[in-house]
Amino acid sequence: MSDILQQDLSQEAEFSHMFMIELLFEERPALIDRDALEKAAREKFGEIETVMSGDEMISFAVKKYTAHFKEGDIPPMAVLAQGLEFDSSSVSEFDRYQLWDVRDGGELLDKCRFKCFVSEMMSAVMDYKDRCEMMMDWLECVLPLMPECTAVWVPSAGKLMLPEAVLGNNIPREQRFVHRCVNARFFNIDGTDGDMIVDTLGMYAVGLPDVQLHFNGLEPDAVVDYAYNICLYNYDENAPIESGETIDGIGEDGRISMDVQWTCQYEDALIQPVRTVLDINPAEFAAGKR
Repeated sequence: MSDILQQDLSQEAEFSHMFMIELLFEERPALIDRDALEKAAREKFGEIETVMSGDEMISFAVKKYTAHFKEGDIPPMAVLAQGLEFDSSSVSEFDRYQLWDVRDGGELLDKCRFKCFVSEMMSAVMDYKDRCEMMMDWLECVLPLMPECTAVWVPSAGKLMLPEAVLGNNIPREQRFVHRCVNARFFNIDGTDGDMIVDTLGMYAVGLPDVQLHFNGLEPDAVVDYAYNICLYNYDENAPIESGETIDGIGEDGRISMDVQWTCQYEDALIQPVRTVLDINPAEFAAGKR
């Protein structure tokens, strides 16, 4: 890998009409036990209806939720596709620099040769919280039944996790999407005197804004934690912050402080992919031009 990455600003982040999480394997995994999967889905969702039940594609209509269309209301579907090959070269060098949740993540990716994906259909029109809840519950149905899984890859966030980290974190249900499907990235800006950027990637996939801070002089780890906290707030409150408003910033102890107020503005992201982000101006620690 080169030390200096070049951006590809032709890449544009788009709302995910079909949200997908990939389970990666070093060896071809056995097909999932359909009866066990159906049992797990009924325990998690309640009433379901089998839509597809092939060897490589399984889906259930989840009656717990309703997707509203002009043509009428239908339940969304939870989908599993199996028996797929995985090409690790599909993960860009740019993304490989941001695999913070797994040690030697690039090497782990390169060991994986197969995948299955958990996804959904007909849920993009639903309330984003219901959609994310369904997707996280579906992941929790499938993953324990595939013990050969080496890693979990979320393409929309460029986020790689170990299965035990996905299932072992005792995080509140309403925080699962941000913890699992949003990646806080860190960049040193070449040609500057210590300018840095922390941004998040993944909120855009469900119609919420990612967060961006362009700064100098703050501790990067504190900024990463801060960015995640703002994402959790935006997820919980449906992104209520408007351009020009101020929010609590980071105090001297590295924690969020009401005594520090930073101004917010919706802007185009500085780092690929192209998307609108909530840029937070860290006052005396701000870098670049706004």
